[in-house]
Amino acid sequence: MVKIMLTRHGKTAWNEIRKVQGHSDIELTAEGVAQAELLAKNCPLEKVSAIYSSDLSRAKTTAEILAKKFNLPVQLEKNLREVNFGDLEGKTLAEFEKADPQNFYNFFNKPDELKIKNAETFQELQTRAFDAVKKIIAAHHDENIIIVAHGAINRVILCSILEIPIRKMWSLSQFNTAVNLIRCDEGFFTVDLINGTAHLS
Repeated sequence: MVKIMLTRHGKTAWNEIRKVQGHSDIELTAEGVAQAELLAKNCPLEKVSAIYSSDLSRAKTTAEILAKKFNLPVQLEKNLREVNFGDLEGKTLAEFEKADPQNFYNFFNKPDELKIKNAETFQELQTRAFDAVKKIIAAHHDENIIIVAHGAINRVILCSILEIPIRKMWSLSQFNTAVNLIRCDEGFFTVDLINGTAHLS
């Protein structure tokens, strides 16, 4: 059995102003660093064998803070990057709603129908994300591992595991440094926790 702590990165300046990040490489704020430090201090896993992270700096920095606690290297995985939002990146949600009301509606209500110029679809994201998770799991046996990624990618990974349609992905909250605890036993997944934030209190 493999135990996985799937977590989201700490807060960024773009999170605070509701600006779409995607592949844009945005650093953590001081608050984001503090969130990651609290997660490391109060990590629900006492023993960890490996730490994997998206190669974007907000996830990588979060993972590095966790890695110090366990004296482990961070293994970067490009396929754990957030969804590529294409022409939407760098826009606030308010700007998005004003410029394209129909796609803004689809973003939250019909994400499986969302079409943004030069962007990945959420279906494409789900395929590469879950393939990456399965590859990581296959490299470990009876070990605890940490995966640090992003809000949307974590949601589609959870949708895959729970067999929830992508249309319902926004029903799964993923706050900054949210903890999701997952077990995989010979391909059978069990989710023990979603969006845990007790480490921040």
